Amino acid sequence: MRITTNTLYSNFLYHQQNTLTNLNKVSNQLSSGMKIDKIYDDPKVFTNTLRLDNESNSLTQVLNTSKTAQTFADNTDTTLNDMTQTLETFKTKLLQAANADNSETSYGALANELEGLRNHLKTLANTSIDGKFIFSGTAFNTKPISDNGDYNGNDKRIKAKLGSDVNVPYNIDGASLFEGIDKDYSKHISTNIKHFDMLKANPKFVVEQDGKKYIDKDIKAHGKNAASDDDAQEVSISTDSEIRMLTGVDDIYDAVNDKYSDGTSYFYVTGRKPDGETFNEKFSLSNSAKIDDLIDRIGQAFGNTPTNKAVDVTMNQFGQFEIKDTTTGKMVTDFNMIASNSDETSIDDVVKNGDYAVSFVKSNFPPQRDIAKPTAQNRDFDNRVFTLNSEFRTVDTEVFATKTDKVFNVLGTKGLDKSDNQKKDLNNIELKGTDTDGTAKDINLSIDSSSTMQDIMDAIKNNFGDVDVSLENGKLIVFDNTIEKDETSKFSITIDAQNDDGNGNISSLSMFSRVDGITNDKTKFDVNGRLVTSNVSQVDKNTQTYATKDTRLIDVSGSDNIDGKKIDINYTDKDGNIKRAYITLRDTADSDGHLSTFTTIADDGTETVYDIYDNEGNKTPIHDVTTVTQEFDPQTCKLCNVTHTTKGITYKQLDDVIGMLVSNDLPQDSDGDGTYSYSEYKKANNDSKQYVEVGLNNGKIFINDKKNANTKIQFEMHDHDTDNYDGKSAPVFTFNSNNAITIDEPKVDIFHQLDEIIQSVREGRTRMDGDKNNPRDIGIQAGIELIDHLQDHVIKKHTEIGAISKSLQNTQDRTNMLIVHTETLKSDVIDVDMAQASLELNKLTLNYQAMLSTISKVNGLSLVNYMK
Repeated sequence: MRITTNTLYSNFLYHQQNTLTNLNKVSNQLSSGMKIDKIYDDPKVFTNTLRLDNESNSLTQVLNTSKTAQTFADNTDTTLNDMTQTLETFKTKLLQAANADNSETSYGALANELEGLRNHLKTLANTSIDGKFIFSGTAFNTKPISDNGDYNGNDKRIKAKLGSDVNVPYNIDGASLFEGIDKDYSKHISTNIKHFDMLKANPKFVVEQDGKKYIDKDIKAHGKNAASDDDAQEVSISTDSEIRMLTGVDDIYDAVNDKYSDGTSYFYVTGRKPDGETFNEKFSLSNSAKIDDLIDRIGQAFGNTPTNKAVDVTMNQFGQFEIKDTTTGKMVTDFNMIASNSDETSIDDVVKNGDYAVSFVKSNFPPQRDIAKPTAQNRDFDNRVFTLNSEFRTVDTEVFATKTDKVFNVLGTKGLDKSDNQKKDLNNIELKGTDTDGTAKDINLSIDSSSTMQDIMDAIKNNFGDVDVSLENGKLIVFDNTIEKDETSKFSITIDAQNDDGNGNISSLSMFSRVDGITNDKTKFDVNGRLVTSNVSQVDKNTQTYATKDTRLIDVSGSDNIDGKKIDINYTDKDGNIKRAYITLRDTADSDGHLSTFTTIADDGTETVYDIYDNEGNKTPIHDVTTVTQEFDPQTCKLCNVTHTTKGITYKQLDDVIGMLVSNDLPQDSDGDGTYSYSEYKKANNDSKQYVEVGLNNGKIFINDKKNANTKIQFEMHDHDTDNYDGKSAPVFTFNSNNAITIDEPKVDIFHQLDEIIQSVREGRTRMDGDKNNPRDIGIQAGIELIDHLQDHVIKKHTEIGAISKSLQNTQDRTNMLIVHTETLKSDVIDVDMAQASLELNKLTLNYQAMLSTISKVNGLSLVNYMK
């Protein structure tokens, strides 16, 4: 082939351009450090680099997020550590307060120190970082704890997005911290009245026969002498002590044979088992039985068997009975007990008949006024002292009455005649009994607006012999001056509030309240300013959580079989009018088509029935009711089966009914058909809300009077079967109760519980004591158990946030490693091997120089170079 100059030139240009391109490429790689400069340089490298860049950016975002979250968690951890240390200091001070040698001044100083620690805890609880409160859940701008200890935040968790579908919470919400539930704790309750050995406390009434001691309150009348001349002593009882030492019930004296035999103590026990089932039981024990036997019977009432224990029942050194669930996580266990010397069908009869009664729990709740003709009785081993089985309080403020108070402001102006269910005017009081000489007395005292309690007291003093009459702490007390304390009195008295219509018709009126301690749940809600609040939390027995407005009543009820159950309501409305009503719960409609209803009762006994509706206008059953109807489907042009569910009555509907009652906004029969429609019900419900707010707070029902800072509203609501001990029925609902005091339970309420403990220290109350002011204070000893739980609860949260912080740190370490790995992979894909590129540059440079040299030599050739 003939090689021409043109061919050489073309080849030279090709290799020159190619070499220059490669030189430029390598030079760019060396200067940029990357394999490519443009997408088209190597699409595969570009794609892989872009993918790895995205992964690296995502990992960097995760790293930054986890660092922010860890900073938040670390601040939370530090705060919770401070809380733990503060609670430890609180416990140390509390242990100092438990020392019996403290003076009143010392208790006050310790209480002030504890209050300072409580306030420091509140400051810690309200910690904010960068303007965000760390314990408010997601409500960053809401201060979590108010001055009164209420929690105001929410229960939401803040979550950090640490990957696809990976959201990690990194806060401790205040709801679980300050008001949380520890499922590994058991409910622990206790009676609050101290009991000591009745024989040692009342030696003048103790006789001994055949080596055995008996109680004889008529010891002088029986011609007996006391077994000893010992002074009264306060001696503890034990589980091995006899029942008579606990109750003080009389033993039986047989005058014919001059023999003593054991008396009988009757126990009226009511409560709720850990599974939510309620019970009312009455049983008797011989006075010679042991307290251990009583403990066994109480346990049986709660469901204890020889092989399985639902609760542990014990008695402490102060004669207080303590009950603790054997299972954890339950919050419904409840208890109350009354002992008596009489076998009655109901507590009403114990009160009305003046039976000897022994209380185990006191609360200072105003009892309902529903007793007729109470009788005075000896209760305190002094035959000279008679106390009327009723408690006198003012109607308007429920404070203990004094002798100058008007009778109308103590008993009320009207009372219920149970014979015809009508309320009638009080205009006469009959005092019936015997004077100190045993002479029968029947004194009638006309009552009008000017009559005072002093008038009643004077009528007793002037007509019943040599007696003194006083009104102390709401109790009407008559003192027989004619005998010694161990002699038998001939005095007796029953007081009957009456309506005399002037035509010879006299009605006994139920206007007297029972004595605090001889009642269970016929007690009024607490009134504080504009707020009326119950003391019993409604708890869903299935979830063991506090009821909310959407909780059904059946989920709280102590029985599932409550068709026809009635709930009685006695109340004073917002305008100060005393009224009554009741709720009837039904699953099956009555003859008038009613399911659940509420009924108001006028003074003349007239009843007006109102259906309770849900938000869709359905009449409300107890349980959910599901119905199937055939309806036309316009899409398929066919008849289809459609399921409809009407939910059982809820606490929202109960709250609505309460609101309509106390605001006096009731459905109106606008169309005159004698019934009350959903629209009329809805209007009344909406109208009531401008006056009152009714709801649940920690499961407790509250009524907030929106218009009055000092409300006139009073409210009492109880199960219709509360006082029946006939073995056939038991209350299934409890709203406000003189029940056992809760020492501890799974639920915590840190600041309110700390306030309870501080109050006990301030009062110097080492143990709960129902005979003191604020009888429901838990006492210092119980406070120590409670503070242990609160410490443990906070430590758990501290551990939780510590684990979260550690997890976030691990996330950062792992993410840093992944970022390095990703960057390494990206470097392998995009970065140039500088050594190899340098060699390649040198090689291309030499090649290029060689090419230029060769071309130069070729271009320099002529014919002369080929001549020889």
